[in-house]
Amino acid sequence: MAKFVFVVPPLTGHVNPTLSIGAELLQRGHEVAWISLDKNLSTKLPVGGELLLIQYDQTDEEKRESESYLDIISKKVVYGIDSIKFLYDDVLIPLNRHCYNGIVTLLKQYQPDLVIGDHQLFAAAIAAKKLNLPYSTSVTAPAAIKMMDELPKVHEWEVNKIIELQKELGVTENRSLASSDLLTLVLTSKYFFGEMDLPENYQFTGPVLMERRISCEFDWDRLKSSTHKKILVSIGTTFDHDHKKVFFQKVVDAFKDEDLTVVLVSDPQLFDSWPENFMVYNQVPQLDLLPYLDGVVCHGGHNTVSEALSNSLPLVVIPIAYDQSHVAGRVVRTGAGERLNFNRFKSHHLNEAVKNILNNSEYKEAAETVRESFTEAGGTATAANLLEKALIPADETIKPGSKFLFVIPPFFGHISPTLSVGASLIARGHEVKWFGITPLDSKHIPEGGSYFYPEEDLIPFQEDIKRILKRQDDGPACSGPEVMKLALEETYVPFAKMMMPGLERLMESWKPDVLVNDCITFGGALFAHKHHIPCVTTTPVPPDVMGDTANNAPKIFEWQQNLIKDLQKEVGINDEGIFIHSNKLNLVFTSQTFADFETVPPHMRFVGPVKGRPNPAPFDWKKLEASTTPKIFVSLGTLLVDIRKAFFEKVIAAFADQPVTVIAATPPDIFDEWPSNFIVNGFVPQSALMPHMDAVICHGGFNTVNDTFTNGLPMLITPIAYDHFHIAKLIEKAGCGISIRYKRLRVEALRETVFELLENPAYRNAAKEVQANLLNAGGNDRAVELLEDFVQQHGSTLVTV
Repeated sequence: MAKFVFVVPPLTGHVNPTLSIGAELLQRGHEVAWISLDKNLSTKLPVGGELLLIQYDQTDEEKRESESYLDIISKKVVYGIDSIKFLYDDVLIPLNRHCYNGIVTLLKQYQPDLVIGDHQLFAAAIAAKKLNLPYSTSVTAPAAIKMMDELPKVHEWEVNKIIELQKELGVTENRSLASSDLLTLVLTSKYFFGEMDLPENYQFTGPVLMERRISCEFDWDRLKSSTHKKILVSIGTTFDHDHKKVFFQKVVDAFKDEDLTVVLVSDPQLFDSWPENFMVYNQVPQLDLLPYLDGVVCHGGHNTVSEALSNSLPLVVIPIAYDQSHVAGRVVRTGAGERLNFNRFKSHHLNEAVKNILNNSEYKEAAETVRESFTEAGGTATAANLLEKALIPADETIKPGSKFLFVIPPFFGHISPTLSVGASLIARGHEVKWFGITPLDSKHIPEGGSYFYPEEDLIPFQEDIKRILKRQDDGPACSGPEVMKLALEETYVPFAKMMMPGLERLMESWKPDVLVNDCITFGGALFAHKHHIPCVTTTPVPPDVMGDTANNAPKIFEWQQNLIKDLQKEVGINDEGIFIHSNKLNLVFTSQTFADFETVPPHMRFVGPVKGRPNPAPFDWKKLEASTTPKIFVSLGTLLVDIRKAFFEKVIAAFADQPVTVIAATPPDIFDEWPSNFIVNGFVPQSALMPHMDAVICHGGFNTVNDTFTNGLPMLITPIAYDHFHIAKLIEKAGCGISIRYKRLRVEALRETVFELLENPAYRNAAKEVQANLLNAGGNDRAVELLEDFVQQHGSTLVTV
């Protein structure tokens, strides 16, 4: 494990992303500290983080200067290019000069493996250089990089100011150290950043949004009861009273007579009275609030813009100073909003601009495109991955070209995540195949991969396979022990035996470096053990769905162990132990927090949901876009055929005459006619649909659960069998949904529960928290990183079959 230290200025927008990245590094077992002037930062650090406070002798005058620069920023009236000159001359250069000696002292004491310096606190880079410590840079205001292209003369001036300070502090290199040659993290997406050729040391992570569960009063009932469109208006925390008074008077004049709810961040005492449609607070729970809004008006602060676009909200941006003009320009160029001039705009300009972003769907669609680019970039997990990789010498990194074999069961919920990970491995230059005992349509296999179906070897088992698959429909009628018997004795064990001849046939022509078996595909792991192939297990459900039978049901545990040992002997394994799963690496496709796992074995790694599998299913997007009512996705998965008609009869009875749009994932032919507010498809592009939904109803299939909470949506789960009940308990514990057992599901309860999920923000807020920790687990990038590391550590020791 490594030691990381973040060196940050006392600016909230620069500190918050480091807290999120640091928390992820701590969770991965590293040591993490923060160097800062701000003694109050200790109250904000994640558990396990350490504050290294800059303290050294200063004259009274120097101390006053170093502590007052925030006041200087907020009180100085300066615009455009002049604001950049002011920022360097009056703030950044003095601040860095004051911090330098303290940073050097603390770095000597802490001896980190990697220094992460904020791009505006370049004293960190200078200190690291002097001490010969590796350092990276975090760029919370990407406009600082764009300056190279857009304002080259200004950039040259900035560089010269930094070089002057470097020389003053004893570094003679005639180039700026502000951006690390090793790794510079750019905290936005490449798409939102815009076109610019950058060296490989610049890596885009997407926004790193810090969950700020602040305690402040807010009238949620009033917001919910409003039938009008809703906007947030904020110009941040660093502008003075006079700026705000002029600005907010224009806001009042623009919207006081409109059918619009305006949530405004300002001192309520700024004016004697506010219009009735205004909700005015000194502070708002912004991250909680954004999912309920239709648009945002702001000054172009990078954090507010990133948070708005992360919720697919169009913006009106009114930049005042510093990097805000650049941020506003990117909003306009991506089509996600409009821009006004702070000094020239009138109230009618603001009124017109807000109406445009609220009523023209193109702005919303453009904001959604930006949101997708943020999600693809990866955020916190990507940043943590890059920092870990920065510690690995270039000659030790994994070389493309390894061979991976995924051994999968005939259940699509287990197949799906392997397709996503496999697609990422192929993109990295690896060779990937899948092996299974039922045919799989080639449209599901990522381009460049292949599926091996040993049809000839499976001829003797065809009737057994059909019978076993049909038997899965009996699950809802089975008791707990009966379900366990159905799963282990009647499904997983016979499937494992059927796989052996086909795996041997495949190995005659193609030998993998790593065999990856699904957690219920025992045959893959047993074959790997028997033939000394390095093995990894994938687990697409919470890993303790079977419960702790060793302690809670010893008789059942004994039966399980004997069943598996008999299977192992039958396939030729006489070694002592249980070998149906890898004891080297188990990739679990959820987060440790959501799975409610306290003690994690060292080989078990929670990587969160993965995405990117091919899904070419057609869909009526025009009908969806035309809908103006809340949208509910309903799915019963692919296995439970016998109860499908009865289930959807209840859904129709509950919502046919309600102001909602229902997207039903089921074959349309189960009914002759569907209500007009239903969109029905046998197969749907589920991952693409979810960002457009408002709530989800499902039985607990974990792919749908992951898709739901990756998009921060509340869920009604109707557990039926298998692992559904365990997953339902996790959802209720997290507060992000409500569970009603399928056998107890009534039409009225179904309707009331869904409207409770839609109208009570507590469920959406909790779903957003689950979303954050799922995304922070790392997804595809983390899974691929662990698999590549596994290849590097274990290699292939395959013997001749």
